[in-house]
Amino acid sequence: MRLFNSDSCRSGLTYLSSLLLAASAAGSALAQNGSEATTSDPDASKPLPETLTAPAKLDFAQFPGALVDKVVVPVPAEIFAVLDKLAEPNWTAQIQLPKINRPANDRLRLALDFGATVGEGFIAVEAEQSQPIQDIGRRVLKLAEALGLQDAVVPHCQSIIDSADVHDWRKVRAELDNTQQTVRDTMESLRDGEMSTLVSLGGWLRGTQALTNLISEAYTLDKAELLNQPDLVSHFHTSVIAMKPKVREHEDVVAVADGLGEILEALSEAESNDGGDPESGVVSSGTVKRIGEVCDSLLKRFYLDPETAPDEAGDAPASGPSEN
Repeated sequence: MRLFNSDSCRSGLTYLSSLLLAASAAGSALAQNGSEATTSDPDASKPLPETLTAPAKLDFAQFPGALVDKVVVPVPAEIFAVLDKLAEPNWTAQIQLPKINRPANDRLRLALDFGATVGEGFIAVEAEQSQPIQDIGRRVLKLAEALGLQDAVVPHCQSIIDSADVHDWRKVRAELDNTQQTVRDTMESLRDGEMSTLVSLGGWLRGTQALTNLISEAYTLDKAELLNQPDLVSHFHTSVIAMKPKVREHEDVVAVADGLGEILEALSEAESNDGGDPESGVVSSGTVKRIGEVCDSLLKRFYLDPETAPDEAGDAPASGPSEN
């Protein structure tokens, strides 16, 4: 069963171009593609009601989604909100803002790093930790400067820092989303769509890694459904392997393409009853762990400190972020 297939979800969802997984899926979540965004309903970005209670089984038709190249995915904040209702996740333990600086002259790696950092911001917002968010805001600005996009994001970054200082979490979420959108739109205007895709991928990998950690801490079939996104993974994988050779052959992009292929394989096996529900192909705990390990390995290449990244999903220690 493909929970986010456009044919099965279109009738119940309105659309907004946004992803995390960071996830923001963390990022953030957090995947988006500004050049392919279509908004068909202004209500698509409305948050879940504060009074929402944990459902017996997830119904993705009950909350907003996003359309990315005809692939339906839930908006990152909505996934996090549902997870909050299904459990009491320890978001603070998932904050992993790295201490090291990455090479400032490698634009492809910087794009992945930028996306993952924005995904980190969404995780810190869920934890309602103002100092990490302020550190992330400053980090985002430095990455934007390295990418030559500082003028476009300065207002957003300052708003992130100021809003975190007064604990206005809703405003922080909005500015994180605006920051990523601004950077992607700017890249698209410069005909740098591949960089935009890498920003989206960085956020998606960070958000997905955080989700695998949280799901593994107290696995249930319902929570595992949040990872069942084969259409989205396939879209990313196809986009990466179709990039220009000078981009596609970068060592980190090669690794990301291979990792996406492995995640897609894991989800395909889940649909064939790889330890999951034989009727619906729900992702098993083993598949959750496997996806988390792939995300960990990729994030260590361009984002996480190798010595502090978790070796197994669910084992991430709380780490205090430090400002670069």
